[in-house]
Amino acid sequence: MAKKQVERDKLFDHDFDGIKEYDNPLPTWWVWLWVGSMIFSVFYILWYHVGNGPSIYDKLEKENARFGDAMMAKYGNLKPDEETILKFMNDNDAMSAISSLFKGKCAQCHVADGSGNVGPNLTDDYYIHVKKITDIPDVITKGVLAKGMPPWEGQLTETQIVLLSSYVAY
Repeated sequence: MAKKQVERDKLFDHDFDGIKEYDNPLPTWWVWLWVGSMIFSVFYILWYHVGNGPSIYDKLEKENARFGDAMMAKYGNLKPDEETILKFMNDNDAMSAISSLFKGKCAQCHVADGSGNVGPNLTDDYYIHVKKITDIPDVITKGVLAKGMPPWEGQLTETQIVLLSSYVAY
């Protein structure tokens, strides 16, 4: 018994700052966990990166489509006129629904409360590219490439743009 213990607790020939290291094997379960993770990673890469496994972008696209469909079902096809924008500014349900879209698409530059970071402040009455309230949908639709704002025309429905305009004007 003592002989096996001595062979198991064999010290390496080197030390560092007086600390010596044993030459013990890794636990078997740890080795098999590592081997299993390597095998899993091969199939994962083949399925998600080489094959046709669903990506996070597919999931995001489906969520955005579902959100757009829900907005269309609830509010219909809205036109970006002054009356519609002002009407939805006072609709708390619409503002709370569209706040998630603002936080998902706009908060990176304008901050979640609209106070501005890279993008301009949207909480005051001094807009850079907006002279009247009906200019807000145009800015959202076409963007302001000189200032780094992308156009959202192909990514948002017209109803979402109108509601987002109401949220910004709110």
